[in-house]
Amino acid sequence: MWRIEACMEIVVATDGAGGLDAIAATDFGRGETFTIVSTENHAIGAVRVVENTGRRAAQGAGIVAAEQVADEGVDVAAAGHFGPHAEEILGEAGIVIALVPKVTVREAVERILTRLEEE
Repeated sequence: MWRIEACMEIVVATDGAGGLDAIAATDFGRGETFTIVSTENHAIGAVRVVENTGRRAAQGAGIVAAEQVADEGVDVAAAGHFGPHAEEILGEAGIVIALVPKVTVREAVERILTRLEEE
């Protein structure tokens, strides 16, 4: 269930260096970076990028990535696909999962904000 909050943090798993113009990663656990976007009153605010520390793991990349994202204290996590273990960890942390296609982070965040406004 999606919840509307005045201030939210949305993390998008990203390929490459990250940022608003980076492309959302197809696989949450294997994206090179996480772009964390702060929003206020449904507008994009501060943006920061952190390396995905689990992306090179032989196994369990999604688990490591989900734990890292949970530690960041975000409200929503977005990517093209989430594995079952990542979904479980994020769900236990109260983080909403948003599936997004290969679009820019800016477009992914705008889609998420639009969905929140509709609910």
